[in-house]
Amino acid sequence: MKLATRKMLTTISLAAAFSISSVSAFADTTTVLAVGALPASLTYSNTFTSSDSGTTFWDDYIFTITDGSVNSVTSSINLDSILGVSDLRARLYKGSTHQTAAIAPNELISAWGTTVNYSPTVSSTTVVLNPLTLSAGTYTLQIKGIVSGSAGGSYAGVLNIAQPVPEPETYAMLLCGMGLIGFMAKRRNTQA
Repeated sequence: MKLATRKMLTTISLAAAFSISSVSAFADTTTVLAVGALPASLTYSNTFTSSDSGTTFWDDYIFTITDGSVNSVTSSINLDSILGVSDLRARLYKGSTHQTAAIAPNELISAWGTTVNYSPTVSSTTVVLNPLTLSAGTYTLQIKGIVSGSAGGSYAGVLNIAQPVPEPETYAMLLCGMGLIGFMAKRRNTQA
């Protein structure tokens, strides 16, 4: 193994070990994310210790918006069997009730997101929730996985919320209104 690769693995291992030793978490947590002015980027994360190894977690991140466009990316770096989170998934549903089973179709906004795994020894799992336009209401971003590392594991993510993009009908109404104002102004000038 090259010295640079060994140093990188050592650095990653130490950083992960320190992050796990400083914060311990228990499976199935619920966190309310405060959404301020839009656009907003809200971070979320959880860290698990060796006592959580082998457990399945369902973490809920609840947020309320007036209207907006939303997307999310969640990632975990796994170090062989020492630190890791396997079967990492994310889904978005309407409401704030903790769900561990199937969600009614009228409440489910986005099913379990796309998962990408990289190399087997030092791997990164990334779950992407594609951009969606949401109406006003309360929503839950749920992260699910299994703590697979013997010393625990962790994940982190970001939830991006932006102001909704005006629909094409809005622009059509704007153009009609501007045309009507122009017509009225021209008519007034002609009559004067």
